[in-house]
Amino acid sequence: MAGVVAIAIHGEEIRLTNGDILKGLPASYGEEGLIVKLDIGVFSPRVHWIKVSQESLKELAKNPKIAPFADPFIEIPMDYSAMKKKPKEIQIKPVPKVERIVEKRSFLASMTTTAGLAMLGFLFIGNLFAAYEIAVYRGRSVALVCGVSVLLPVVGPILFLATPAAHTVTASSVDEGLAGAHEPVNPMAATGAKSSGLSVAALDKAGGGGDTSTKVYKKGDTTFNRRWFEVTLSGYFRVVPSEAEKNMVLVIRAGRNEYVAKRITRISMTDIHFQLINAGEVPVPFDEIYEVQVRHKDAKA
Repeated sequence: MAGVVAIAIHGEEIRLTNGDILKGLPASYGEEGLIVKLDIGVFSPRVHWIKVSQESLKELAKNPKIAPFADPFIEIPMDYSAMKKKPKEIQIKPVPKVERIVEKRSFLASMTTTAGLAMLGFLFIGNLFAAYEIAVYRGRSVALVCGVSVLLPVVGPILFLATPAAHTVTASSVDEGLAGAHEPVNPMAATGAKSSGLSVAALDKAGGGGDTSTKVYKKGDTTFNRRWFEVTLSGYFRVVPSEAEKNMVLVIRAGRNEYVAKRITRISMTDIHFQLINAGEVPVPFDEIYEVQVRHKDAKA
């Protein structure tokens, strides 16, 4: 009986989380915490439930009146065994697949696709462009070279490129020009001018008092190009002139200039180079030439 009375007199020990011990009985409690009436006869400050140790909370929860306020702060031990449950196995069902048909496409079949047709188109255009450039370079007919290149792609341009130019000056053409130089030439037929007394007088004046060896070619009656010079004036391509050309000169009137040359040094598809009497060389475009004279070097202009 003395022990029970002593416990009743001294009350309970309420331990706090900071290590403090409150000896006494709960005098007031609520959601904000509890107030303990200490054994020394005074009341403690209000202590929040979170500051009460777990052991003391469990002891206080045995009181039905205090349990509603202390239970929410009592820690429940975690059951890790429940957390370690084996996850549900995922079953992967086979998915039906359609087998891919591997088709071996030939080279000719691949050319029928969009990319193949585009590539063939580019090759065809390049083939025609090469044929055109070769025709201009070799002095061939553009229609002939392009037509053959259409029938024989790649091979046609190569054949025309391998063959010599159509309008090159050869020994036979030079001999023909020399032979033609000794033949009498009608000045009216060479110029292609109409028969009139005025034109005959002009030619007589240009020839230096009726010199019939003077030949005059004008732009209105003659097309000045590479072929014309190589055929008509083939003898003037020689480095050493023959007897027929050594005393003759070429008078070229182009634009506002007049050139007196003794021979032709070079020629291309667009212009011609003359060696002048004063040993100089001058290039003259075909489209600027409007008159060419072949006359004796001592004849008056």
